Amino acid sequence: MMRIAHLSGVLAVAALLGGCATMTKEQCLEANATSWEHIGYVDGGNGHDPDGRLAMHRDACKEVRVIPDRNSYMVGWKQGVVTYCTAEKAYEVGRSGQSGNSRLCPPEIRGYFEDNVSLGRRIYDLRMELSSLESEIDGYESTLRDKKLSPEMRRDLHSKIRNRDAEASHLRMLLREAESEPLIRF
Repeated sequence: MMRIAHLSGVLAVAALLGGCATMTKEQCLEANATSWEHIGYVDGGNGHDPDGRLAMHRDACKEVRVIPDRNSYMVGWKQGVVTYCTAEKAYEVGRSGQSGNSRLCPPEIRGYFEDNVSLGRRIYDLRMELSSLESEIDGYESTLRDKKLSPEMRRDLHSKIRNRDAEASHLRMLLREAESEPLIRF
């Protein structure tokens, strides 16, 4: 059990790094010694296409002559993708700014999955817009500290700050509303 937990952590780090190789040589050897089923489970749970991801693992492991066990991988992937195709995961995917991979989900729930991704994505987009607006306001406020500004420029900056503050307040209200939207259950 400890080896599987360790492998899960190692794979999570590898996925975050996002380089060309999905696994290091050491991870390939460890996976070969433990379970391709677990790797499939993790990949399915993260919404990775099984054929493409398995091909990437195969490429990453060829130097150490480790060949992924497709059957074991697919057993795990089928279990993992069930955890991916949930309302909560779809919402999480959207909130992280991603569009998700609804085609991995059963046809009868794809629309629900996409709707929950959209709910999460709305929050992501509002947060990005609000962050951009707050950075703009910070820039105006920083410029106001310049002692050499003319009175006209100061009035203009204060006006811009008031307008952006009003926009930011509106965005905060929209964000609160979006965050209170219930998930669409399937």
